Amino acid sequence: MKRMTAITALILVFTLILSGCGAKPGTSTAPSTTTKTGNTSSQGGTSNVPDITIPTPWTQDYQSALLDKIPFTVDLGAGWEYRDLTANGVHRRVTVTYEMDSSVIQTDPCYTYFRVDILGDGMYAETVAVGRAFLSDNMADYVRSEDPDMINMELFENDFKASAFKGKDKDYIVIGIPAGWEKNTSTMVISTADGKLLADMEVDKSNRVTLKGDDTGKYMDYSKNTNFFSFGENSITYLKVSQRVDGVTYLKEYSLTIANNEITSVETGKTYTTTDTVPDLPGIAIH
Repeated sequence: MKRMTAITALILVFTLILSGCGAKPGTSTAPSTTTKTGNTSSQGGTSNVPDITIPTPWTQDYQSALLDKIPFTVDLGAGWEYRDLTANGVHRRVTVTYEMDSSVIQTDPCYTYFRVDILGDGMYAETVAVGRAFLSDNMADYVRSEDPDMINMELFENDFKASAFKGKDKDYIVIGIPAGWEKNTSTMVISTADGKLLADMEVDKSNRVTLKGDDTGKYMDYSKNTNFFSFGENSITYLKVSQRVDGVTYLKEYSLTIANNEITSVETGKTYTTTDTVPDLPGIAIH
């Protein structure tokens, strides 16, 4: 009888273990998914809805995506140059940094990537433009003959300009670069003094254009190519084609004003003419 009782007790223990009542040490029988109470069901209970957060789609603005245009294959620092200015009473430095993909050095055309940054007191460096600068024959010979670690170029020189422009509310920074993404282009960049990009324009100057009109010299670069934009502390102007008649191209002049980071473009009433071939001029891009 005692033997039968012991057997019965053992059977009961095994039954409890197999039925899940004996949990392993250190484990929990509670569900691992976090739930929240939903609507009451028709049976008077509640439905369990997983606590899921749908992420907000991430978007990248134009300025923050600029550096993505320079490929990861760049592996060579090739020099830099800078311009200093004062905007809103504080020091600002505009820098151009040249970076090359060493595999391009022996190719023709040979070019370097460039990056334009604004930095200074009380701010982090902000990139406001990127592009490619194509090397002249002499400069290409230099980089091909030099030890890559010793290359140190200043390509833009006299045509690299930066100015503190007096807006209606504060100073802004305007930059001129004698390059873009393609050969024979120039770029103008407008930003706040803290490096927030407001606008830019890239113009083609592959054709030699001689303008007729008022003060045409302000639209010439150091090599006497027409830039189609001009700027200084008190003015920013640019040209757009208005019509082409009987071999003559007419270009209207536009002036920019800036207030509260907003740019306004208006006609100045001046018109320039030329009989030379003028490329399409897209105007200024507001960001």
